[in-house]
Order: sequence, then structure tokens, then C-alpha cells
Amino acid sequence: MIKKIVWVMMLLLSIAVLVGCEQDNTPTDIVLPNLNGMTKSEALNQLSGLGLQISFDDVIDNTKTEGAFAYYGNDLKAGDIVLPNAEVVVYFYIHVDGIELPDLTGFTLEEMDEILINLDLFYTFVEVETNEVEEGLFVGYQNNFQIGQYVEEWTNIVIEYATEPYNRQFIISKYVEGTGNNKAIELTNLSDEIVDLSEYTLDIYENGSETVTTSIILSGSLAIGETYVIVHPNAHEDLVAKADLTSSSLTFDGNDAVAITFKNGRLVDIIGTPGFGIFYLADETFVRKASITNNKTTYSILDWDIYAINQFFMVGSHPTTYPTSFTFDPSLLENSFNIPTGMVKVTFISNNDGDTAQFYSLDPNVPHFTDSNRVRFIGIDTPETFGTPDAPQPYALAAKEFVDNMLSNGTDIYIMHDPVSGNQDTYARALGLVWVDGVLLNVEVVRAGFSAATYFDS
Repeated sequence: MIKKIVWVMMLLLSIAVLVGCEQDNTPTDIVLPNLNGMTKSEALNQLSGLGLQISFDDVIDNTKTEGAFAYYGNDLKAGDIVLPNAEVVVYFYIHVDGIELPDLTGFTLEEMDEILINLDLFYTFVEVETNEVEEGLFVGYQNNFQIGQYVEEWTNIVIEYATEPYNRQFIISKYVEGTGNNKAIELTNLSDEIVDLSEYTLDIYENGSETVTTSIILSGSLAIGETYVIVHPNAHEDLVAKADLTSSSLTFDGNDAVAITFKNGRLVDIIGTPGFGIFYLADETFVRKASITNNKTTYSILDWDIYAINQFFMVGSHPTTYPTSFTFDPSLLENSFNIPTGMVKVTFISNNDGDTAQFYSLDPNVPHFTDSNRVRFIGIDTPETFGTPDAPQPYALAAKEFVDNMLSNGTDIYIMHDPVSGNQDTYARALGLVWVDGVLLNVEVVRAGFSAATYFDS
């Protein structure tokens, strides 16, 4: 019995010893040592034997001691407890040649300039439209440069600063510069959002001025697809009737640029060129082409269709289809040839070249268009077939053949009294617009490339 008790006690003691041995071999937590001021080799000596997976990395800071301990990764610090075999990254300072790009967050243009001017860098500022950053403040660096990045001296750096976006499809759609006070500007909202007009002004650069001389304050809102018409109060009553706003400040006379300006002073859209004093916009109505759907900060005549003076039937809606051909109006046949726009029916005899021909008049009250009274086609001037030292000039015979072909194959030919230049030129020849089966021959000669359009009216 005693032997059994002793045996059991020895067994229990053996178990206790085994358990005690297992507890002694269980890994314990590790306290990260303070490595401040140590080099990489010194730190390695401290960390060796701790049972950690150690890796090293670099951090650029030219203001710290090169090669010295910087910090532990993953937000660890000296005194923190980690598990055995934990992965720990240790960073050390290194130096690099170059300039560190500063953090300019929250700085204005002036403040950024004060900082950058002391650095050996070339730099420029550019606007970036955003609602995420307050207007005028730093947004970031272009070309993949980052805050804190080191670059070589005199690197070209582009700094972005915030500007409030404006509506890119709010445009000047029509410009009327007519006789007297027949002045009007039409604005159109081509975007898919309502335009707050109070955020914009209509600015005029009078008499070739390079700076704004007159501003017209706008108010209200402009719905999607709608127009807003500004007219001089003393304009023709038909034009005033189209006005959403009348303003006596609308006094341009053809050598003045007119612009939409956003509330922060940014140019949005313009017709004309500030500083250009020639009367290049006078006595005409300009209508924005339907293909132009975004505003532009530089003027190009190619963006506009041009109508004669005091034409404003199209004001109040946009876009406007610009006529590319002329329509024969049979009602004008009731007018005699001696009245402007009057017509006379004729038969073709022959043509001298591409812009002169002879016809028999079918109206007994109108003499034949022969010899010295032959018809000079108004508004065109084709190469000469004879009468000059270099005749026939290039393409003269081709132009003559083109006109001969149209007239010879025409059934109904009419000579029209031009309403502007009359029906006789300075050489006593007849002047006329020539209609062939409803087609204006004068225009077709231009279309064929045999003449420039030299027709001018008012």
C-alpha cells in the first residue's frame, strides 16, 4: 500500500516537472529597444537575438544625421511590445542631392511664390477648376511630382491652384451692330444645367481698348437651351421687343470686343479682339455657327455666320440655320427690270468669259443685252480671256466654258436688277444677277472656284 502511494506521488511529481519545463520554453513578448542616434550596424547589434524578423528601409531627410535611426515602421515605437518572430521594419535617414518640393497645402498664390522664390527651381502656376479646394489655394504639382519629393536644381515645376469652374457651354450666340442704336447681344445656354446669370457680366472693350471699359451686370437665371437678349433701349422696336434686358451701355460700333466674364474675372467667351481698333465688326450681324457649342476665349471669324446690316430676324432663338444657297422668288417677276429686284426673262446668245454674256430680252420694253450693253455678272470677277497682256489668264477658258454650259442648257433665264449696285456699271454695261432655272449663276461661279465672292451689300 505504501509502495503504491509513493509511486503515485512520484508520478505526480514527474508530471509537474514536465509541465514546468514546457512553461519555461514558451516564448515571451519582446520590448522594442530605443535606437535613437544609432547607425544601422549599431541597431542591428541591439536587435539581434530578440527573435524578430528585422528589415531595413530608407527615408529621405537632408536635415537629419545621415545613416541615423529614424523610426520603426507600422507606427511602432521604442517600448512597444511585440510578439516573437514579428516582422519589424526599421528606417534610417539618408541624404539625396536636390530640392525638396514643399507642402504648399492651404497657401495662396502670393504665399506660394514667397516660398518658391527662395528655392533653386523654375516654376509656373496654372489654374485648375475644382470645387474641392478653396479658390486660389494650392491643389498639387503637375507631371507626377509629389510633396516632399526631391528634384534636381532648376527643374521646371508646374504648380496647380484652384479656381471655381464656370459653365463651358454658356456662349455669345449673336452680335447685332446695325444703324443708329440697333445694337444687341444674344447669350445662349447650351449646357444641361441652369446658368446663374448673376455670376457673370457682359464686358465691352470700347474702341479697340485692351481693357474693359463698360460692364453690364446680369441677373436672374437662364434655363437649359434658352437665350438671353440684351438690346439698346433706342433700337428698332422689333429688336427691342426681343429683349430680356435693355441697356444704354450697349454702345459698340464695330471696333469693340464684347465678352462674357465670370465673377472671378476669368474670361469666358468673346467676339472681337481687345486692342484691335479697326472696324471689323461694323454694319453686320454675326451669328454663332451651330457647330460651336463651347465658349472660347479667343475670337475667330470662322466660328460665325455673317448677315447684312439690320438683319435681326434670327435673334431670340439658337441655333440658326445659315442659308447656303439662294432661292428664286417668282413674285419678283411682277417688278419691271428698271426697279431694284425687278427681273427680265432672256435667251442666251454667247458669253465673252466667265463673268460677261450677251442675251436677247424677251420683254419688248427692255433692250437686248448685246455688245456694249452686254451683262456683267455682279459680285464675281473671273480670269480674263482677252484684253490683257497675259490673256488668256489661267482658268479663264475653263470659267468661260462653265458659264456657257450652264446658260446653253438653261430653260428659264432671268436677269435681275441688283438692289444695291443697280443695273448698269461704269462702262455702261448692264449689271445683273443671273438666274438659270432657279439657280443663281453668279454664286455657282464662285462655288466652282473660278472667282472670289466680291459682292458687297449693306
